[in-house]
Amino acid sequence: MPNARMQYVIFVEDDNDESVMFAAPVPDVDSKYLRDHVMPTLRALTDEEYMQGPAIILHTLARYSYVLHKDDLYWCSEWPPGLIVVRLSPDGTLAWSVLRSPNPEFGGRQATEEELELFDEDAENHQYNLVFNAWDAQFDEDVRKWRSFVPADPKTRKKYLAALDHVNSLGEIMQSRYSQSFNEWSENCKKNIEKWSAG
Repeated sequence: MPNARMQYVIFVEDDNDESVMFAAPVPDVDSKYLRDHVMPTLRALTDEEYMQGPAIILHTLARYSYVLHKDDLYWCSEWPPGLIVVRLSPDGTLAWSVLRSPNPEFGGRQATEEELELFDEDAENHQYNLVFNAWDAQFDEDVRKWRSFVPADPKTRKKYLAALDHVNSLGEIMQSRYSQSFNEWSENCKKNIEKWSAG
């Protein structure tokens, strides 16, 4: 299967309030979108850029998911102008891509008449799927069963943790730098994402 090594990773609270990692295959159509439309557009992201930009997403109400592909973890976030994907690699390198939503009115954007005419509301929205297939499964057992989520095996857990190791260390740096000026840091990050997305 072409997407055999591409899987969602989520965390579910068990009856003892323990967080348990689950995994499920990413459907073919969505893994193809990630491979063909997202991965080719990834560009290098420095540690400073990460800390001054997309890192803020974790501190907001934005919805996001994690997709494990080979040894890399793809953090997919619903964020203006549509989808932000950050690749986290076990060697500590980062890359990211920003894609406009297929919905021309996403995020309150003012769409042109031509954009509205070309937009097909019934077409498959792979950006939405990549985020919400996993996000919804975290909170709904029926969705987990439907999406074939099962407890993650040791190999999956090891790869997930290895890919996150570097940004976890950056999290400690951000805590020491910005804990006393969170609001200012937050606003700067959001402005940077908007600026870099337009560039």
